[in-house]
This record gives sequence, C-alpha cells and structure tokens, in this order.
Amino acid sequence: MQTETIDIRTDEALAACLRVARPVAALAFDYAEDDHVPLHEHVKAQLIYAIEGTMVLSTREGRWVLLPTRALWVPAKTQHSIRMRGSVRMRTVFFDHTVVAPASGCEAVSVSPLLRELIVNMLQEPVRYAATSRGAQIAALISSELRVCHTLPLSLPWPRDAKLRKACAAMQRNPNLSGDMEYWAARSGVSSRTLARLFRSETGMSFGEWKAQLLLLEAQVRLAQGQSSSRIGAALGYASHAAFSAMFRKATGLTPSEHLKNLC
Repeated sequence: MQTETIDIRTDEALAACLRVARPVAALAFDYAEDDHVPLHEHVKAQLIYAIEGTMVLSTREGRWVLLPTRALWVPAKTQHSIRMRGSVRMRTVFFDHTVVAPASGCEAVSVSPLLRELIVNMLQEPVRYAATSRGAQIAALISSELRVCHTLPLSLPWPRDAKLRKACAAMQRNPNLSGDMEYWAARSGVSSRTLARLFRSETGMSFGEWKAQLLLLEAQVRLAQGQSSSRIGAALGYASHAAFSAMFRKATGLTPSEHLKNLC
C-alpha cells in the first residue's frame, strides 16, 4: 500500500492533518527562541506539546506555561497564539470529534512517559494510516491515555477589561514581587478598590492570588531554562532563597530542585 508522505514544515502538512479522516493525526514543528505563532484556530481539537523547550500559550481567557511534562488541550475552533521561551521542539496531535476530550475548555494536562513516546512514534506513521495498521493502534493508545491523564491547575486567567489587561500585561513583562495593589491601581488610573473588584470579577482571583500564580509560572519557565533557583528567587524579588523555595513548595508540593528532576 502506498503511504502519504508530508513535509512537516509546510502549510500543506498542517492542511493534511486537519482534513484527514482519521481520529488522530500528529505533526512536528521546531522553533527558535522568541518565535511567535500568531492568533489562529483549527477545525479539530489539538493537544499542544513540546518534547523540548518551553512555550507560553495564550487565549482570550487565559495563559498557560507548557513545559516538557505537560501539554495543553485546545478544543476545536479555539483561537490561540504561542510564544516560544527558548528553542522548542513542538509535537502536536489533532483529534476529531470521536475522541473523548479531557476537558470542555482549554486545560493543561500531564504527559506521562508513555504518552510522550506514543506521540513521538505517531509521527513516524503515514497520515492516512490503515484501520488495522500500527498507526491505528498507536492512535487508539493515544486516545486511551488522553482519557486518564490528569488535568493541572496551571492557567493564568486573562481579563477582558482593557485597563486590567494593560496592568496584567505590564506585570507579565516584568514579573516581580514589587508593586502592590495601590501601585498598580495608580498605574491603571483606577482606585485600589476598583482594581480589586476587577481582578475578582475578571479572573476569579484576588490581586495577590493572580500575581502569585504569575510568579510561580515564571519560576517554572526559568527553572526549565536552566537558571538556578537562587538566581530566579532574586530576579522575582524574594528576600532570600529560602523564601522563594518556601513559596514554590507551598504552591507545588515540591522544592525547586525536586521539580527540576521531574522535568528530566
């Protein structure tokens, strides 16, 4: 049987994955540091994953940091953009409507060693694999793993209010403990009471909770990039390495070094 061979770096390859009448189709892209995939959407649901590197994926509802131990489930027709933090080897999987979704909306999910290898091996199969082929068996296993993978509370809710979006974007550009509620309220041209109300209504979090999540996600990105925990703690404004480690362990249940081992 003749198989279909595609160039994974072309638009034709993406089009083939999206139009193929198979429940699962995989595609690979490699990106350089600071590469950006602009806002777009697909007709199929997608699992976005990088076997190497770190990505920050954004939708109108939130932002997610994706390390090599986690992926993001993106439902069909969900607009999203991606920014690369360092060089990235993305391995993404598209699913049709027959596959059971791990979540109704965008959701970070854990990637087990088995799921990682299944995704990598799926890329070796033709796009139009036969119903009884190895490709079909791998596709069935990927779907099965997707049903049992754990969702992770790793999103950073993103507001719709223009003034709050501007403040949140400024904090993300320079994540640091400095700058309290009054500081950012003044920068945004609103009262601290109004800013507190906006954070709660727009993100479901208090100002302090949102900022703590921002710093935690930034810390995980920098750990994945190989920065030392003492350097990260200082850059994020913690008074000591112990204070940074205590924050990290309280939020994740792991010390920064333990977390780093899980990425290897």
